[in-house]
Amino acid sequence: MKPDRSVPTLERPLYLLGFFSEERPYWGLSELARASGWSKATCLRSLRVLERYGMLVRENGRYRLGTRFLHLGTLVKAAYPARGVALPLMQALRDATGQSVQWVVRDGLEGVYLEVLEARVRVRLYIAPGRRAPLYAGASTRLLLAFAPEEVQKAVFSAERKVYTPATPVDPVRLRELLAQTRGTGFAASFGELEPHSAELAAPVRGPEGEVLAALSLAGAEALYREGRRLGEYLHALNRTALEVSRRLGFAGAWRADPEGFLASLAAKVP
Repeated sequence: MKPDRSVPTLERPLYLLGFFSEERPYWGLSELARASGWSKATCLRSLRVLERYGMLVRENGRYRLGTRFLHLGTLVKAAYPARGVALPLMQALRDATGQSVQWVVRDGLEGVYLEVLEARVRVRLYIAPGRRAPLYAGASTRLLLAFAPEEVQKAVFSAERKVYTPATPVDPVRLRELLAQTRGTGFAASFGELEPHSAELAAPVRGPEGEVLAALSLAGAEALYREGRRLGEYLHALNRTALEVSRRLGFAGAWRADPEGFLASLAAKVP
């Protein structure tokens, strides 16, 4: 691979951080050199800078993200005022449904799970706070895509879309249908799109001008969300909470949500 000479010298440490992900949390020096197209010496200089500031840790000859990011993540949450308003209501929703509750925001062409309240049931879906997911897959992230600016939607459709499971909606026709469904009813649902046997329901959290600030979602084992009665209970509880959070954040407009219409649209697929 040819070196990416477009990356300025001062930005190279940050560029290398971009290679670390949930799927690939550990990297060796030689691996990073191959992935970046830089020499080992160039990579090593950047890695030493990241080590010095606690952003990387070297273990057994490989690198992983350092604890500095845990501190920075706490600061991000503390600086996000909507999250503070929503947290008590999210806790109440988790306690009422027994399901995991997520607060997801858009960052470019990805969604970030900024807050995750784990379910209190024995069998639960674990989602790590800070996890990132593409906007086209998963209920909460796709809901953010449905209400994103046109240029964001065009970028998602023009980019290559990774298949995570057989249920990942990468087909453009299918994806447009799902986005139209969300814009029409105010909700999104996913069944095994990112992780097999998982399910998620999402609703928008709106700000004073009606803008979508975040996606609020419930997640758990797919089998539970395949039960029509239970699915309806989850959806109505989620809708009430999303509305209340939005009201507390200054949204005063009409709440245009159609839970019954959304449930009807899922009826053929959810026995």
